[in-house]
Amino acid sequence: MARLEEQAGEFDVEDVDVAVISEGSKGFLGMGSTMARVEVSILVEGEAGEEGPDGFGDEGSDEEVAARLEEYLHVVLNGIGIEAAIRISDRGEELIANIEGDDLGLFIGRHGQTMDAVQYLANVIVFRNSDRRQRIVIDAEDYRGRRIEILHGLADRGAKEVSQGRRQYELKPMSASERRIIHVYLQDREGIETYSDGREPFRRVIIARSGSGS
Repeated sequence: MARLEEQAGEFDVEDVDVAVISEGSKGFLGMGSTMARVEVSILVEGEAGEEGPDGFGDEGSDEEVAARLEEYLHVVLNGIGIEAAIRISDRGEELIANIEGDDLGLFIGRHGQTMDAVQYLANVIVFRNSDRRQRIVIDAEDYRGRRIEILHGLADRGAKEVSQGRRQYELKPMSASERRIIHVYLQDREGIETYSDGREPFRRVIIARSGSGS
């Protein structure tokens, strides 16, 4: 992913190639499961198809931006062999793309990590060379809303334990975006403070009594 981010300003949607390295498995009763591995690569000059939208990075109208986003998502979904509908809605500061279909686990990834990577690239590709100030949010069957509810539940549990006398409560490692959800959710909770500890990808949120954090 790091190499892809370094090149992110130099490619268009027709240059994106998606391949499934390993489909992973669900295991039995949640045990023995393995993560799917998806490789997103950029074709070097001359390998991409000659056809495609001209001026892909230009700002364009709302309709053109939505069309570029839809095209990019079709490339990704087709690359990993998923048939799904794409619903795009403009909410002002955010352009929401919701993926609707069956068995979207491969697209979502563990704790949404694959979908987050797809979302990151969407923001880079769709608005490349553009001054447009709009954020693309990609969701799948309201996964993000359901995940936020889970994170809030974990935060409430940790805050309760701390308020009942526990010195601190350590959550499992999670992404920076999920850690931010916890921090924001508990920022005004009386007697509670949160901070992140550890190094990526094992960085986690610590919920503690006010004044005891580092």
